[in-house]
Amino acid sequence: MRKLKAIFGRTLPNASVLVWVLTTSNLIQAQDISYREEIHIHHDGPVYLTGDRLRFSVTCLDQSNHLLSPLSRLAYVELLDSENTPLAQSIIDLNDGKGKGDILLPFTATSGNYILRAYTKWMRNSPPEDYAYSIVTIINPFKSLGLSESSEKPATRKAYAPTAGLTISTASEVYRSRQKVTIDLGLTGVEGRPASGLVSVSVSKVPDFFTTDGENSGKLPVVVKKNPSQGSFKPDRHYLPETKGQFLTGKVYESGTTTPKANELIYLSIIGTQPEFYASKADSEGVIRFEIVDFYGQGEVHLQSADPEANVDVIIDPSFSEAFVALEVPSLTIDEKWEGYLTQASQNMQVRNVYSSIIPFDEHQLSADSLPFYGIPDQKYYLDDYTRFPLMEEVLREYVAGIFPRKRNDEFYFKMVNVEKNEIMNNEPLMLYDGLPIKTANTIMELDPRLVKRIDVVTKRYLMGGAIFDGITSFHSYKGDLAGLDPALTVGQDYSFIGVQKGAKYVFPDYDDVNSTSTLPDFRNTLYWADSKKISDGFGVVAFFTGDDTGTYLIDVEGISDSGDFISQKRFFKVEK
Repeated sequence: MRKLKAIFGRTLPNASVLVWVLTTSNLIQAQDISYREEIHIHHDGPVYLTGDRLRFSVTCLDQSNHLLSPLSRLAYVELLDSENTPLAQSIIDLNDGKGKGDILLPFTATSGNYILRAYTKWMRNSPPEDYAYSIVTIINPFKSLGLSESSEKPATRKAYAPTAGLTISTASEVYRSRQKVTIDLGLTGVEGRPASGLVSVSVSKVPDFFTTDGENSGKLPVVVKKNPSQGSFKPDRHYLPETKGQFLTGKVYESGTTTPKANELIYLSIIGTQPEFYASKADSEGVIRFEIVDFYGQGEVHLQSADPEANVDVIIDPSFSEAFVALEVPSLTIDEKWEGYLTQASQNMQVRNVYSSIIPFDEHQLSADSLPFYGIPDQKYYLDDYTRFPLMEEVLREYVAGIFPRKRNDEFYFKMVNVEKNEIMNNEPLMLYDGLPIKTANTIMELDPRLVKRIDVVTKRYLMGGAIFDGITSFHSYKGDLAGLDPALTVGQDYSFIGVQKGAKYVFPDYDDVNSTSTLPDFRNTLYWADSKKISDGFGVVAFFTGDDTGTYLIDVEGISDSGDFISQKRFFKVEK
């Protein structure tokens, strides 16, 4: 257990993990023992229209005891069509086994049943049958639905068998528009005693016939697995658990060949107003590995060799799993029973779009607070606070104390003082502009200082991924767009990159609030969504308001008790005028 805590920085639930030791130049498999994660996904409704936002919660468990797993920090969530083509992909932050996210369903999607699946990078060492799967029904009201005379009855979805007793109690089975609804959640353990746990709660509109259609009852179709391959599955490589950030791997080749290039030092940059920089030295097989921490949203990564004369190609591995399992997904057949629901749902969606500029989205994206990879710099200069000089040389010589510009054969080079040892360092520092490595000091000197907002200086030796830098000078433009830099100097390769989805705070109307926008139309499909609701000592409560849309609504609760028992329960109510 001491070894596990030393490597991962925290104690795991048991000693069953696949332990690796990372060094600056290679990866050594130290011990092969079994620790398995199990993942579950719950989303906020069985039926969606294009333009809706699909919200989901992810729960990652230690498979041996069904307690929340502290191992993986990230979960990968994909919405796939019947051909396993992704309609959307997201990477979700996990906080001690719990995470949340959402997907905006594009108007280009065709009507049908889609596969929502989730897994961790660690789970890619196991067969894809072990991933979490659910079926999502998406309907595009702007494309022909092909109403049929009869409808096939979908099978019951059963994500897992509940073993903890959950009761859902409401004061009534019928509510009026914009009326407050309070739900009492009662939880008992397997012995009938009050229990505690963590659940996600969804309240969404469903077709009226869901309450009378036997086994359907608002549940989604089952995902049927064919020909499980657990016994013969071999991963294409060993995957590390992502305990801090996202692992981005790839391979370096001699340019235009399939010959791996060993020991090549590769720089990775994420260019922008909050730039990121990483370095990795290829191992004997040309493999590079970057651990990207706290990068949120989507963007591009820029890769280039540390050697300006190197002629190499870098191929980045896909972030998402390309292992798929054969699934039986029932085809979506829509008959006349759907017509009233879909007509009203389509009208509601159009009303929401018309008022979207007045009524804010029901979630607020939170920006991540982040520092540069070097942390707090030893010196930071905001150039607007100083006299503006027309030349970068004047700026550096007049008031940037940590950088010493010098010349040799009419070429500039920089020297820096190691403040810890009070001595001039031998080599040039790492020079960055908006996160992009700059090869020569001459390029920095040719920048127009009026386009530069800030200069950071790190006046000590810095080690990263097999590279040693004699200090760091980081220049930042106002927009993070490499303003004024000659594009011909931007060498290397660019790759599209999916970072971690930003966190969201979900907000729903409060009609008890005198400041509420009660005169505006409220045609939400989802009345309430809580991705992580605590039930303590057998009792929990949630409250929300109905909207202006009448019909049948489904309360859907799923989660895990503190003792590792599964929780699942559903209940319907109606909203009338």
